[in-house]
Parts: sequence; structure tokens; C-alpha cells
Amino acid sequence: MPFLERLLARLPREAVGIRHVWIGPYWTAVETETGGVGLAATQLGPGPTHGEHARWMPGTGRLTSLSARELAENVCAEFPLARSVGLAALNALLPVSAAGATERNAAELALEKAVDKTVGVVGWFPFIPRLQSVASVVHILEKDPLTGFDLTPERRAVLADCGVVLMTASTLVNGSVDGILDALRPGAWRMLVGPGAPLSAETLRLGFDAVCGVRVLEAEPVVRVLQEGGCFQQIRRTQAVQLLALETPISFDEANR
Repeated sequence: MPFLERLLARLPREAVGIRHVWIGPYWTAVETETGGVGLAATQLGPGPTHGEHARWMPGTGRLTSLSARELAENVCAEFPLARSVGLAALNALLPVSAAGATERNAAELALEKAVDKTVGVVGWFPFIPRLQSVASVVHILEKDPLTGFDLTPERRAVLADCGVVLMTASTLVNGSVDGILDALRPGAWRMLVGPGAPLSAETLRLGFDAVCGVRVLEAEPVVRVLQEGGCFQQIRRTQAVQLLALETPISFDEANR
């Protein structure tokens, strides 16, 4: 079963309503009626935005009439923007595993694991130059202008050679997460990084050794920035989000209390 479908299956069963859905040019946010707020990178697909061949967000205008679980199911949709909204809803629903979380940042974790290792980086992170100074080799796999996120045989071979792999949470909305996980060799240390990363013990159970994400402490400042076209660095300046990390081994029973 695909990673996101397995994560959906582990969501709480009780019905939770949607209070707000916000879609900015870079970030999407969903708030549930219980106060949970989730983020995801806004992913827009190719193609026209008007005319008979236009693609649009299904259900626009009535998204808040859905349950949070129904909205989260969009994370497996074909339409990229629907996946962004679905991931934000999923993140709003998943209980943040506060008991096992620390404030260690992604750079600290990655640098610790990368020493003298062959490292694969899917996406781009500002600490890559520091990573290159401690790792034996750093392979950077970004979106290719011709093949997009296609996992070519060459990319699979690169990933299979890596002992440490860092993945952007955007792999959850661009549809590449399962192919990447499948390409990794057994025992490779895997970290999922980004504001859209599901910060839950479930993410660790389903294939990662560490997840670095965010907890939204206050919705209003975050939403104001994302609706005005802000990037995540600008969202961080509001001090309305907290960067957290989960690592294995943790006590899953303790983390889910």
C-alpha cells in the first residue's frame, strides 16, 4: 500500500469538521474545528487555468463542509493542488507526537548522520554546503526540467548507493515518495524534512528514521503571511510556528499519549 494511503488509514476515526482552508501561492493551510492546523507546500500542476481544458480544485466553495478525514483523502488525488490541500488536512488531523519531539533542527541531525557517508538529497536544503563538508559524497536530486520527478534508472541507482537519504516533504505532494522509498537499500537512514512533513510517530513507523516538521502555535499570523504570498522563512519570523523533530528509537506508546 502506498505511504500516504497507509498514513490515511491511521488517522483518528472520530468525525472532525473543517473550520478553514487557505491556499497561498507557496503554502496551503487547513484548520480543523478542534484547532489543529496543518501546512503543505502549494503544488500547482501544468496546463491551462481557463477554457475547456482547464483544471481546477474539485469541490471549491464547499471544502469546509467536508470532514477533515474526507478532505485529507485528497492527498492521494491526481490533481496536484488537491494533494496539497489533502496533506494540509492530514497534518491538521495527525496528533503531533509531543512527548517524543525535540527542537533539534534538520541540519544538526543530517550532519550527525552524514559523516563519511554517501548521502542522497531529494530536493534542496540550505545546509547542503555544510553537508558536503562532512560527507564522503553528496548526490543532489532535484526536479529535472525535462523529466520532472520521474525516478529514472540512473536516479534509482544513485539512491540505492546512499547510506543516508534526506527527502523534502514536497515528495508527498508531487507523487514521488513511494518510488524513492522503494529505491533505497535496506538499512539506509531516512529523514523527511519540511513544514509539510507529518510530525507523527506514524511517519516513523511507515519508513523513516527521523521527521523534521512544524507545529503551528497560532493560525492567524501564519495565515496572514501565506495569503500575502509569503515564503516559509517569513512565516517563521511570526514566531507562530515551532520547528520540531522526531527520531527513532522513540517509545511509540509514550509518543501517542
